[in-house]
Amino acid sequence: MKIQSEIIKQIAHNCGFSLCGIAKSEPLTIEKERFEKALAQNFHAKKPYLERDIDKRFHPELLLENCKSVIVCGFNYNMRDAVCDTRCAVCGVRCATVGAQNLVPSKTDTRKISQYAQIKDYHVFMKEKMEKLAQRLQEEYGAFNYKTTIDSSAISEKAWAVQTGIGYYGKNGIIQTSVGSFIFLGTLLIDKEVDEYDAPNQNSCKNCSKCIAACPTNAIVDPYYVDCNQCITHITLNKNETDFTRVAKYGWLIACDVCQNVCPNNANAPINEEAMARQVSFLENKDEIFDTLTPESFEDNFKSTILYQFKYEGLKKRLEDFKE
Repeated sequence: MKIQSEIIKQIAHNCGFSLCGIAKSEPLTIEKERFEKALAQNFHAKKPYLERDIDKRFHPELLLENCKSVIVCGFNYNMRDAVCDTRCAVCGVRCATVGAQNLVPSKTDTRKISQYAQIKDYHVFMKEKMEKLAQRLQEEYGAFNYKTTIDSSAISEKAWAVQTGIGYYGKNGIIQTSVGSFIFLGTLLIDKEVDEYDAPNQNSCKNCSKCIAACPTNAIVDPYYVDCNQCITHITLNKNETDFTRVAKYGWLIACDVCQNVCPNNANAPINEEAMARQVSFLENKDEIFDTLTPESFEDNFKSTILYQFKYEGLKKRLEDFKE
């Protein structure tokens, strides 16, 4: 018996997902060619994990035997709740506040934190949500084999987000959806067929190139191609990076939201109350915590956050580079 797509999407909504799309499991040859083209030009900054298991990114059956369907869910983590009255020293445009008042972009704020890092580690709660979706479907249809992924395997969540219809590639390489681009993605691979599959998303940015013009480091070298060697987000999220002085002048301590802040698709993006509830507590006193960081305060404040992956020594070194 085929699983009903309406049931999948209703359960996904009940699990807190803003978006859900379903595609038939089949090789994505065009996406694989595009990915390999970027690798050939070293846009991936020679990150080893991006060079491994390329086939698995675009062939789901290599991750789950007899895979029949790919389900992609999106969690809207947008928490911007007002428009900033000043122009951001980083991107030169009107930006939105991101929660705590001391995070409004300004010329004096040199340790800005992307919305991506202002919420508790998404790998944990997204995994729980995807597992809950799988379990609920098994209650409805009986046992089946499945695999969930949240940046935890080689599969390209972005490519499958397009294939399942929930979004399209922006020129900044970020998936654009009906609720904006501040989206966490998760996939559920199942060895069951679904009664109705979604069509790939054919939308595009058309003539807009605001993200390209606003990028502080000109990392968007061509529409849809981002050079990780220059991208502030990729540099600041690289656990092996040892010198942050080259990006400190742009003010972003963790990742970068410039290309998303200027994107018209985010102008009226809805705020997710669940994301607000999951906002990390250190934001309220971030400057004091950063200025007096100790191994103990690092554990107390960052254990449930993305910043924990950098460990105390890594974050301390990063903060020192931003003082120079």
